[in-house]
Amino acid sequence: MKNNSNRQTNKPAETQTPVSLCEQIEKRAYQIWIASGVGHGSDLQHWLQAEAEILKASQKTHPKSEQ
Repeated sequence: MKNNSNRQTNKPAETQTPVSLCEQIEKRAYQIWIASGVGHGSDLQHWLQAEAEILKASQKTHPKSEQ
């Protein structure tokens, strides 16, 4: 029986899957919630703050090119 462990495949190299914008916002909103003391009733404010932070950071790293 042959050992196929050295066999090459046409699969692309594994790369880190980019995190979606929604997932980034969700993670940041959770961090804000933890930092605020895990209280209830401020989920929308935490989400909006996280969204603003993520979008602002994204604009700094990916500015629109001028036309």
